[in-house]
Amino acid sequence: MHKQLLIKAFEKAEEEIKTESVSPRAQLLSDFILEDSKAPYGERILRDNYNKIIHNSEEEIRLKKHVEVALSHYLGYSDYLDFIEKNKPPVKPDHSNLESKSTKPKLFYKPKLFLLLLLFLVIGFIIYHYTTRQRWMVWNENQYVEVQFEVDKHHLNQIKVYKEERIKLFKKITPTCDYLFFDKLGGVRLWYGKNKAKKIEYFTSLGLHPETGKTLKPITNYMINKYICK
Repeated sequence: MHKQLLIKAFEKAEEEIKTESVSPRAQLLSDFILEDSKAPYGERILRDNYNKIIHNSEEEIRLKKHVEVALSHYLGYSDYLDFIEKNKPPVKPDHSNLESKSTKPKLFYKPKLFLLLLLFLVIGFIIYHYTTRQRWMVWNENQYVEVQFEVDKHHLNQIKVYKEERIKLFKKITPTCDYLFFDKLGGVRLWYGKNKAKKIEYFTSLGLHPETGKTLKPITNYMINKYICK
């Protein structure tokens, strides 16, 4: 099912960024996997695996566990098992023991069944479209802001999948010595990391540095005394 999962993910990426080019779609999926699982998975391996599939390669495609889960989330499924369950090939019913029926009832029954199934599919598609419609965000100076997917305004590597907790909780700040660095239980309330200019910057939540993509580090008393309360 990994082949089918990858194909569907690339098809959705094509719809969202309006391009048939493989590399931008692979980069989008790679960014989503990192945001969703906090574990990297390169654009190149996604691109290579997809190219194998579309060129009818018989080679088996095997994705890592965090990748199959992240791509399932990207497609709107709760997990990989949910994806498998909802994409099983239909089981053909066995009519060998059924009594033969007249032609007229069949002709009357099949069109009604087809229309009923079609109605359910249309309703399901509408519900799915409006409940899983993708949203996007970019880093703007000291916080993430929601944007439309517009590659003429933002570089592709700047656009991230929208996450409400990132919008609300992830801010870049300049703390003073009076800042509450730890909660009552000793939990960290500030993280830090260096930007591209090698300057230390401080953030209000755990995550990746918006410029470098490196994981932020939790603040320590040593860092507080050396760089903030100096």
